Amino acid sequence: MRLFRLALWYPALVSSTFVCACLIPQSVVAQKSADDYKLQLTPFVGYRFGGTFKDKDTDEEYDLNDNSSVGLIINFPSRGNTEWEIYYSEQSTEVKTGNLFQGTALLDMDVQYLQLGGTYLFDRSRQAQPYFVATAGIARMEPSGADTSADTFFSFAVGGGWKYFPDSRIGIRLDGRFIGTLIDSNSSIFCQSGQGGSCVINTSGSILYQFEMQAGVIFRF
Repeated sequence: MRLFRLALWYPALVSSTFVCACLIPQSVVAQKSADDYKLQLTPFVGYRFGGTFKDKDTDEEYDLNDNSSVGLIINFPSRGNTEWEIYYSEQSTEVKTGNLFQGTALLDMDVQYLQLGGTYLFDRSRQAQPYFVATAGIARMEPSGADTSADTFFSFAVGGGWKYFPDSRIGIRLDGRFIGTLIDSNSSIFCQSGQGGSCVINTSGSILYQFEMQAGVIFRF
């Protein structure tokens, strides 16, 4: 599964980024203030909750299983206390029908978010920096199976958290964000290709809501 592949990728990314950060001469680092850093990389692991589709023809509800996620956040300085942010997160999960305890697994699915936005740091002069974040971009939902097509929708996110820097180059980021995905009105999603192909869900225009909690390591360059 893709989540297993990314679970292997994540520690490799962290370790390689850490090695690159350590290669920066200490004399250069010592001369830098927080405002001198031009790039922040934050690989993270998280846990994503929620997500419900409703079929317009049957009124049946389909739920996304709560599951772990992995991803990467990239920040660039902007003006004042603001930063640009590129956010990528992926979750491997299942679509289920029925209620929480008696639901039936319908199909496996990867849910990916790629968004661009910014953060506002309330006090960037301190080691612990609370912030607000807002981003927008795309959500890609890819069911398992060679004959099942993926779907892409507009998505947005708002949230906040803390960045903590015990060291000038390395920090910790705790983040929580609310993610909304605009499902096309009167659309059929997760369809099989080919003649006579069928679609799993016929939606009638809705917003898919998820909430993600994350913890990551910040590397500043």
